[in-house]
Amino acid sequence: GARGASTRPAPRPGGRAGRRGGPRSAFTRSAFVVKKMNNAQPNWLRVGLAFSTSAALWAFLIKQHNEDVMEYKRRNKRGHKCAGCS
Repeated sequence: GARGASTRPAPRPGGRAGRRGGPRSAFTRSAFVVKKMNNAQPNWLRVGLAFSTSAALWAFLIKQHNEDVMEYKRRNKRGHKCAGCS
């Protein structure tokens, strides 16, 4: 055979070479959608993990806020040292 000449036929529209468009593009496989979710039977492990993570983050946020307020009060209790402010 001659160099550069291909014996394969031209790609069909809607086939592997033409992913955009065509009737088959709606049925292409995706790595992100494996199966349709069943809302009647939630995955309780994932639900519990999501809620417990949210609760832990809120607890940390409130604890950090309270510590920051205590530090603010402790620093301002001593009085202001700058003579130019009053």
